[in-house]
Amino acid sequence: MAKRIVGIDIDSSGIRTAVLARKGRNKVVTELNSMPLPEGVVVDGKVANPKKLTEALELLVEEADLYEESTVLGVRSNWVTVKTHKLPNMSRKELDKALEFEIPELVSFPVESTRDVCFDYFVNTKSGDDVELVLVACPRENLNPYIEAIRSAGLVLESIDVPAFGWRELLDTGDERAYVEIGEEQTTVQVILDGVFKVLRVVPVGASHIRKGVQEAFECSEEQAKDLCENHDIDYLLTEGTGNMRSLSGSIQQFAGSVLQTLDFVRAQERATNFRAMLGEVVLVGRMADLPGIAEMLQKDMDIDIRPLKAIDNLKVDFDLMRPEGFSGYGSAIALGLRGLDL
Repeated sequence: MAKRIVGIDIDSSGIRTAVLARKGRNKVVTELNSMPLPEGVVVDGKVANPKKLTEALELLVEEADLYEESTVLGVRSNWVTVKTHKLPNMSRKELDKALEFEIPELVSFPVESTRDVCFDYFVNTKSGDDVELVLVACPRENLNPYIEAIRSAGLVLESIDVPAFGWRELLDTGDERAYVEIGEEQTTVQVILDGVFKVLRVVPVGASHIRKGVQEAFECSEEQAKDLCENHDIDYLLTEGTGNMRSLSGSIQQFAGSVLQTLDFVRAQERATNFRAMLGEVVLVGRMADLPGIAEMLQKDMDIDIRPLKAIDNLKVDFDLMRPEGFSGYGSAIALGLRGLDL
């Protein structure tokens, strides 16, 4: 098991890192760092400008003194397939071969050769003669620019992971939760019941769409829209603008509707009478999770406890630092670090 690891979370807005270490029996966050990315470096989860990404990583490594640190990279996008799949119960070696054969039919992107696909899986449940797997797969060509940038920056890449798989490890108790990450370009919804993975859904609306809507509603610059989101609640943003409110209202409705639709899909599968009968709470992750009023807006629609990560005290990790502003935005980087400590 690793004694020290750096979780690296990258999206179009920037790079966030969390340094985690083992101290006795405890897992401790010792550093949280970030570096903004120029517009256009990462687009739809793909590296569009490898040179600029490498430069930003090199600068972050230098400023945070992370050279030659072991790292876990997180990837999430609509080009990453995450789905459950049932197969007859068999050995790990036999499962590997069976999945390799079936990969072209299981993924959400075209496959010419399985050599072009990176994939992994874990056992979700076993029942009778069957085993349910959670499969993760993505095109190798989309990963390579990230791998090259991390290595060029002087970091040691130990693993590539899906940040959502580490969210449950952030919290100390309870296994009936939904997690909602409001990322820069997308929202990710994951549901775990009784410790069992149920669904992971990626919705193409995120913080950038909300800020663009605020720009139009308040007829202001991008920087002013960012300030408005940081200093006013969701009700103010939805009611006080004098410009075109359509984009903002549409983004908020798409976000809330997608979360509600995903949870209702799981509720129907579980034959639960309501969300509260199925879930203990919903946890919000990502920088926009701290937007005042967004948790309350969702809670009103769903009649269930909803909290941003920054409002939760019973985390599984200790901290050697004060939690920064925008702490919920580091949730995925910390989750990746936690997963990395168990490698």
